[in-house]
Amino acid sequence: MKILLGILILGIIIVTHEFGHYIIARLNGIEVVEFTIGFGPRLFGFTTKSGTKFSVRLIMLGAACVFDDLDADTGDADIATIIANSSFRKANVWSRIATTLAGPLFNLLLAFVLGLFLMNYIVIPDTTVTDVNPEGSAYAAGIRTGDRIISVNGSRCYLYPEVSTAIELGVGRPANIVYEHEGKRIKAEIVPKMNSEYGRFMIGVTFGSDGEVQKSAGYIIKSSYCYVRYMVKMTFASIRMLFTGQAGVSELAGPVGAAQIVGDEYESAKKEGALAVLVSMLNIALLLSANIGVVNLFPVPAFDGGKLLFLIYEVVRGKPADSKVEGVIQLVGVGLLLILLVVVMYNDIARLLPV
Repeated sequence: MKILLGILILGIIIVTHEFGHYIIARLNGIEVVEFTIGFGPRLFGFTTKSGTKFSVRLIMLGAACVFDDLDADTGDADIATIIANSSFRKANVWSRIATTLAGPLFNLLLAFVLGLFLMNYIVIPDTTVTDVNPEGSAYAAGIRTGDRIISVNGSRCYLYPEVSTAIELGVGRPANIVYEHEGKRIKAEIVPKMNSEYGRFMIGVTFGSDGEVQKSAGYIIKSSYCYVRYMVKMTFASIRMLFTGQAGVSELAGPVGAAQIVGDEYESAKKEGALAVLVSMLNIALLLSANIGVVNLFPVPAFDGGKLLFLIYEVVRGKPADSKVEGVIQLVGVGLLLILLVVVMYNDIARLLPV
């Protein structure tokens, strides 16, 4: 059950990504040869009036929006010629930019929609302080109950996890905090203290109250937006931690690892009942969708961000990049990506094996 649930959630996220490419391509008059769910031999499907084949294939992992008909009878034409003559390549550069951007943006849109459902069941407190530890560093800096934290180290904060995560990632370094006290914004440098009970750095403030929150439509929309924004910030923070050495490659997870995380969350939540399972699955699906959306925008060959880089270059230069140069860069990028996938798959399998 938990494996199927993991595959289902990942499947919805990936199909949404590819459907974003598809729908924006069609709106721009770009022909889509095939929209496929899965890979390998075709099991079943149908063809639309526009000529797009919708297929479900044997290996139900991933999805694809195909613009190049490599199976067509093209005589002696090589693959490069077929791709060069595809409807996507012939479209104007702005249509191609919109189509390329659509996949990641649809993932972020999916995360927002999931957040709309999630916020009906949970409350994530904002940054209004509801209690202050008199012995904490926040109290020494002048922060009192009722004050609102505006930003930490220059990063605007709307939800309490943004504050606590920023403090924790600082690993004890002084934090530049802007807070609002009696209508005035005050800047303070606060040095977090290690809390032995929780085993992490804290500044001694509490957020959230026990009172019931009135969840208007405006509240739910704003909360969903702020929560997705927080997830996007955390994705960038995670990448930064990899490059600064705060996190190792061994902590990366791929599809198998993601499915395992879904399964673990399911096993943990089902003890609390169906509602807890629903909330947990919505939350992890939102996290994964936002993560995939952001990572795909990175300017890495084989990612949508890598394709965008070439398209932006085309806009600036006034003509496309040399196809051979682009092909070599993309090929190298795919090779590096495959190496990374092998490392990630190793990590995933290692986590599954008993220690």
